[in-house]
Amino acid sequence: MTAPASQHDDAKAEDVLDRGDARWLRLQEIIRAYSLKRGEFVLASGRTSTYLFQLRQTTMLPEGAALIADIIVDYMKRHAIACIGGLELGAVPIVSAVAAVSHLKGYPVDAFFVRKAQKEHGARERVDGFLRADAEVLMIDDVATTGGSILKAIEGMEGQTAHVRRALAVVDREEGAAQNLAVQGIKLAAVFKRSDFPEIL
Repeated sequence: MTAPASQHDDAKAEDVLDRGDARWLRLQEIIRAYSLKRGEFVLASGRTSTYLFQLRQTTMLPEGAALIADIIVDYMKRHAIACIGGLELGAVPIVSAVAAVSHLKGYPVDAFFVRKAQKEHGARERVDGFLRADAEVLMIDDVATTGGSILKAIEGMEGQTAHVRRALAVVDREEGAAQNLAVQGIKLAAVFKRSDFPEIL
């Protein structure tokens, strides 16, 4: 049973690490240099915006991928979570990097992604990768606006016995994702928030 939305009006994304951390500072520089765009954009949520976090230019950059994965593995270890997943396409490079880095850091995690639609050939599954029965999953997204992609990924896990209590975005645009997920009993964490980039406020 989910709590009424009014109980979650003050929900905010949890900070993943201290803003004085060298990894956070370097990753912020990379996002500014490669992923923060200005102009007129339509977001995945359908909303329009004068700025865009084009995160694949960071999540697929070697240094960016390594930093994000290192930060996320530490977060997962802190919360004793050993499975990570998310919706294609934004989550795919992140979960892949996390899987590799988790092995190198001695805290191996299972990783999977959820297709937006069932495959039309082969096993015809929506979940691809490693998702163990009854696992607690950290659901990931590169950029969270309303939280819709995270909720679609969870919907795509229908029939699985895994559960989601926490989600993590590399960037939270602070446009309702934390509140919408809280209504579903899911706590959102974010490495960065829109307010960490004052030039777009």
